[in-house]
Amino acid sequence: MSSVIHAIVYCTVALFALTSLGNIAHRALSRLIGQPATPPAEPGDSATTPPDPRNGRVIGTLERLVLAAALVFQSWPLVAAVIALKSVARFKALEQKVFAEYFLIGSFFSLLWALLITGAWLAYDARWGLDLQGQLTALFAP
Repeated sequence: MSSVIHAIVYCTVALFALTSLGNIAHRALSRLIGQPATPPAEPGDSATTPPDPRNGRVIGTLERLVLAAALVFQSWPLVAAVIALKSVARFKALEQKVFAEYFLIGSFFSLLWALLITGAWLAYDARWGLDLQGQLTALFAP
C-alpha cells in the first residue's frame, strides 16, 4: 500500500511540475528575455481587446501534457503531430516576425520543459518507483 501512495505522490509532483510550474517557468523566461506577457496581435486581427493570457496558459498546459504522454509511450509521431498542429493553427500569424518569435519561444519552451520533467519522472519511476511506464506500455501494447 505504501508503494502505491509513493507512486501517487511522485506522479502528482511530476504533473504539478509539468503544468503549473511549467507556466510559472515560462512566464519567468518571458520576463527575463523581455518578451510581452501576452501574444502580439495577429495580422488582420481587428479585435480591440488583447488576447487573454489564460488561453495561452491552458494551451501550453495541454501541450505539455500531450507531449509528456507521447514521451511516456515513445510515440514520436504524436510529438511531431503536436508541433504540426500548432504550426497549422497559427500559419498565417507566423508571417509576422514578432508573433513568430513569441510562438517559437513558447513552443520550444513547452517541448524542452516536457522533455525535462517527463525524463526526470521516468528516471525516478524506473529507479525508485513502480515502473509505471513499463506497466502502461504493456497495458496498451498491441
